[in-house]
Amino acid sequence: MEIINKIKAEIEKHETIILHRHIIPDGDAYGSQLGLKYLIKENYPDKEVLAVGLDINYLNFIGSMDRNVSDATYNNALVIVTDCGNTERIDDQRFAMGNFLIKLDHHPNATPFGDLMWVDTSFTSASEMVGYLAKELNWKITPQAGRIIYHGILTDSIRFLIEATTPRTLEVAAHLLKSGFDLNALHLEMYNKKFSDLQLQSELIKTAKLEDGVGHIILTDELIHQYRLRYDENGKFANLLSGIDGVEIWITFAIREDQRYRVEFRSKRFAVNGIATNWGGGGHKLAAGAIIDNLEQAKMIVQEAKAWVKKGKGE
Repeated sequence: MEIINKIKAEIEKHETIILHRHIIPDGDAYGSQLGLKYLIKENYPDKEVLAVGLDINYLNFIGSMDRNVSDATYNNALVIVTDCGNTERIDDQRFAMGNFLIKLDHHPNATPFGDLMWVDTSFTSASEMVGYLAKELNWKITPQAGRIIYHGILTDSIRFLIEATTPRTLEVAAHLLKSGFDLNALHLEMYNKKFSDLQLQSELIKTAKLEDGVGHIILTDELIHQYRLRYDENGKFANLLSGIDGVEIWITFAIREDQRYRVEFRSKRFAVNGIATNWGGGGHKLAAGAIIDNLEQAKMIVQEAKAWVKKGKGE
């Protein structure tokens, strides 16, 4: 693939590579950003490779960001932004200060940016793109890099359940497994739950609303404090209502520390990124997000989602 060779050429041209991803990171954001960091470090050990942005506690078992990266570091640097469709959502807005900018993303290309773009919505995740790049370039993959990238693919594909999962996805995953990381240990870290989380899930399910093909839950400040949840963990219930018969779109409204609400949209077949875009957010077809000010707006979003389902069914 020509674009992969162009990315490789830019990596080889630059002595410093700085990696960015979107704000409020998820597994794919970490997987593509940190996975690419460790791939480049392994295959080009003399290069300085840095990952920037705010850390998020619930992903600490995957890795952490580099601290104290100065503005001067961007001089003559290659900057690669992964898993982010628009510039407003890039974590650390210094991304444009480098010498050359690459966009690597699997979301619809609503906001083109960069000197070079590899945007392909046929991939489940940006992590799959990074894994595919490594496979095509015959790069050495360390267990650390393989584990991080595999985690990104697994989370964004919802354990390979979404329709974007292809033979290529599984081939990339298999290639990553050959790096020798402990798959069982990773799964235990990912899916072991605290008892308090199960109690909170029970509360959320009891108060969930299911109507006209749309399900939604509200994670309130009261619940956050009652179950001692950190605000940066509020996205981990995004798939709580998945797999329920008759629910086409499910939405999570989760309170943030600034008292606004993080909104997570999910579906197995409806393009929910259209709803997210209407509220200043974005994402890919079956998983998207936005931030709103209050629960009155949440009610409006639920009504919009119901209309979306009705329209999608041709009613």
